Amino acid sequence: MGRIFSSTRAALSERFRLCFGVASLVAVVLAGCGEAADQRGAVAKTLPPTEIVRRIASLPDYAHFGFSGVAFDAGQLYVATNIGLIELQGTSIKSLHTWYPGDDVVEGPWADETSLWIQHAHDGVLQRLDGTGWHRVALPAPPNGYYSRGDMAEGFRAISDATGLRLIGADHVWAWNSPDQWSMESSPAAPQYSGSVGVAFFRGREVRIMRLGFCIGGPDPCDYAFYWRKGNGWSEGRTLPLARLRQVLGTADGIFARGGKGGLVRLDDEGAVVLETPGQCEAIARTSADKLIASFVGAGVFALGPKGWTKVLDSPYGPSEGEHWAHLAENDGVIAYATTTMSASYGKQEAGTTALWIAEAGNWARIDIEQAARN
Repeated sequence: MGRIFSSTRAALSERFRLCFGVASLVAVVLAGCGEAADQRGAVAKTLPPTEIVRRIASLPDYAHFGFSGVAFDAGQLYVATNIGLIELQGTSIKSLHTWYPGDDVVEGPWADETSLWIQHAHDGVLQRLDGTGWHRVALPAPPNGYYSRGDMAEGFRAISDATGLRLIGADHVWAWNSPDQWSMESSPAAPQYSGSVGVAFFRGREVRIMRLGFCIGGPDPCDYAFYWRKGNGWSEGRTLPLARLRQVLGTADGIFARGGKGGLVRLDDEGAVVLETPGQCEAIARTSADKLIASFVGAGVFALGPKGWTKVLDSPYGPSEGEHWAHLAENDGVIAYATTTMSASYGKQEAGTTALWIAEAGNWARIDIEQAARN
């Protein structure tokens, strides 16, 4: 069975969306100075669903429970949250995977052919789940001798296809060589302070997306270009017409990139093609059939085919739904969709909904995490 994943990430890491106020934000940033912070307490535990209720109740008043990603692996659904990694079987919660008594903010998840991966915000360390359990995986050796605070704040993310798993972060790309080794891959020549921010594959061909020059998180746009790998070199850069890159992934039909303002483009040999869409795109995912599906604000989930977009599901929300971050994944016709409200601190006028939805045979079922954990 194919292992399909999707994760939506803004310019600032999800840990800043879900971490616990100023104190935790400072702790996370300080963890990025030089080597990762204290790693001695990172012991993987698989706890019963009832632990979810206790952990949500223990969150401080200035924090809210939320999701940072969804992925299917070996038929199970995994949901990254700020209390650990929730595992579901069908629509039932199976367990909660944790590493610390508190501050258990999880990034990801990402799946490859044999494993499920997460990054823990507390220490920055990667964790890999296979048939024998969880295994700690250190980040690759930093190219400049250390990871900066900005590197750790942006976080790392992974993509996987038939060519293997790649880790993107700190302006570089690494390939995972099982059982325990990272190898840094070359990047296209670009202006000073540029960096690799995305990679995807289409029929064995690699596309690399580069941020051109220096750009920090915030409302201002960044400049991007994409390059096709040619043997040991790269093509000339083509402009990527997105103000803020949010996702890039490869399917059997091409490579697609999503921007922060809802734009969606396909990356071709000669340039980026802006796609006509049913609405503002909030999340994309690769299906188990190697096709593109996308969620559009207020319109629903659509699949892209040779003749354009076909609606798969209506949106579970009405027109009055506030703004939220969205996460999407699919496996053998089952679709998972998670949303997390945007707080007022991000300048949003209306807060959206934090909820997990699972759809099979065209019908959404909302999973009440706390209620399901009690059952």
